[in-house]
Amino acid sequence: MIVPMTKFSLLIFHREYESFLQDLGQIGTFHVAERKNGNDTEQIQLRQMITEIEEAITFLMSHRPEDQAVSSKEEKPVSEMLTEIKQAKERSEEDPDKNTSDIVEQLASSYLSSLQKEHLTLTAKEELYRIMINTEVACEGKVRVLEGFVPRAQRKVFAGFLDSKKIAYLQKRARFSDDPPILIRNNWFNRLFEPIAELFSLPSYKDLDLTIFFAPFFALFFGFGMNDSGYGILLFAGATIVKIVGKPRVKRSYLTLVQLLGVITFFFGFITGNFFGVSLADIPGLSFLKGYFLKDQQIFTLAIAIGFVQILFGMMLQGINKMVKFGFRYGLPQVGWIMIILHLVNMFYFKVWPLYSHIDIYIGLGLIIFFADPDAGFFKGIGTGIWELFGITGLMGDLLSYIRLFALGVSSAILALVINNIAGQIEKTAFIGPILFLIILVFGHSLNLFVASLGAFVHTMRLTFVEFYKNAGFTGGGNPYKPFSTISN
Repeated sequence: MIVPMTKFSLLIFHREYESFLQDLGQIGTFHVAERKNGNDTEQIQLRQMITEIEEAITFLMSHRPEDQAVSSKEEKPVSEMLTEIKQAKERSEEDPDKNTSDIVEQLASSYLSSLQKEHLTLTAKEELYRIMINTEVACEGKVRVLEGFVPRAQRKVFAGFLDSKKIAYLQKRARFSDDPPILIRNNWFNRLFEPIAELFSLPSYKDLDLTIFFAPFFALFFGFGMNDSGYGILLFAGATIVKIVGKPRVKRSYLTLVQLLGVITFFFGFITGNFFGVSLADIPGLSFLKGYFLKDQQIFTLAIAIGFVQILFGMMLQGINKMVKFGFRYGLPQVGWIMIILHLVNMFYFKVWPLYSHIDIYIGLGLIIFFADPDAGFFKGIGTGIWELFGITGLMGDLLSYIRLFALGVSSAILALVINNIAGQIEKTAFIGPILFLIILVFGHSLNLFVASLGAFVHTMRLTFVEFYKNAGFTGGGNPYKPFSTISN
């Protein structure tokens, strides 16, 4: 969920401003409202230097043994350190021999600590510069005006800090027009999917944080696209082994996500009866389950049905969000769309409600036409509503997009079956047949696992970021919450 923000406007006497900024940085909760970007030469050079140091630190950390002690015996200008590291990096890419590796390890031991300290210093300098360019000078230079945001839960603590420093201030609940920063807080399950959400964009302050809502669909769609219980076991086992045996450089949360996707893939592959390209119904002892496994037509229908549910769910979220944040009438068009869609589905598929009663579809059309743009004039609003009705064509396209889930699952299963057939034919070769059989199985299924995982992940992101986000009214473009903090070496 998006953490609510409180906006503070501070008035500070000019002689006390620098000391106040030091104290403000120690609090570490105040996000400065950025009104100016600061693109002068000094700022650009500072940012370039920070970027170069970050790249150098990343390179040295990736080549430094984990048990190697970091020392800083040599004192050299940072520019010379970066030059040596750049040369070592180029040499390691051209000729990665043991001698080059030893040089890189020596550089890491000698320079890493100094570069980390320099990075902290320059980052603090950049932060201070950002504060200064967003400070307004008032009262003939006697007063400094600074605006920013604090999480609403911490506003009392921050206000107490300002009172202790005898700072004059105004506070109010942040509005959409204030462009507050975005701070996301979720439970452990939803945090697994936050890196995926950030690949697209942070939500704006008027949006819903859709992570909690797309996370279950994302896991389900991935398993749908993989469609093989054997591959699910490999994903779960691989992530578990890396977690237990090694010290992975990737975040453990990423491995937990892979474990979760592996479990979903296993269960979906089981209900469709696929295990490394082998039909579970053909395995002795499991033939009694044949009637319970989903057939291709059922899988196709399930893909459309899940897409239908997610689209309606997105519309419902958009309508509720608009009603809560803007007013009841702003969410009525989504109510109208939901009524129309449910009526059409009932008319052509379920046929539960009496077909002679069309009052619901008339009400839905009225809600869309008359409330598509509540802020516009009467005739302009009606014109906008009529134009919105053409969105039915896009809705059909969104729904048909979910067929890709069926196509991904079927293609993965067919490729696994082809690999098994090729390996079975090669096994008949004299002498080396069994060896080639194992090689083809291992290589083929490894390649298919990679391709299937990549396809399932990419297409699931596509359904999330295009179909679901659009119908949920997601706009994005939010700025991350970055509180000003004083970093001391």
